Amino acid sequence: MGVVTDVRLRQPRANDLVGDRFVVAGIGAGFEGTIGIRVLGPNGRVLTTDSAQSSGGGIGVGDFVARVRIPEPPRAGTRLSVQVFGDNPGVPDEGPSPGFNTRTVEVICFPESRGYLLYRVEAGDTLSGIVRKLRPFTQVTVNQVVKANPRIEDPDRIQVGWRLRVPIQG
Repeated sequence: MGVVTDVRLRQPRANDLVGDRFVVAGIGAGFEGTIGIRVLGPNGRVLTTDSAQSSGGGIGVGDFVARVRIPEPPRAGTRLSVQVFGDNPGVPDEGPSPGFNTRTVEVICFPESRGYLLYRVEAGDTLSGIVRKLRPFTQVTVNQVVKANPRIEDPDRIQVGWRLRVPIQG
């Protein structure tokens, strides 16, 4: 029989900003419908694991969703890897590790964040000026804004029209 399994991650997406609690969602299948989830720190250390049940049950590919919590979150602006995979309940040497059809996406963690603001860069803006302007809404540093926006290669060079993500903190 030519049945194929698959796992796809829909949320979070690459470079999304996440807090110490965030939603992981997608479509997939795993042993008895279980999708494994794990979050890795920058050094590959597992920070947390979780699982979700696929609506396809034990035989089909279906939607899954889980709310993941990182008990000991890293510093603000740390890049993490979120992995989802079809659960592999076999003995350790049986099947791929951590599971079948592993999908990985890198995200940026701001543990105290409740979301983020989108700010469109205007003529004359600097990152320090933007941080001061947004102080009534968030207590964020220039360094944190840089970490939240991978497109910023040099903090002294931002371009008019860029949409910057500014974490809501404090």
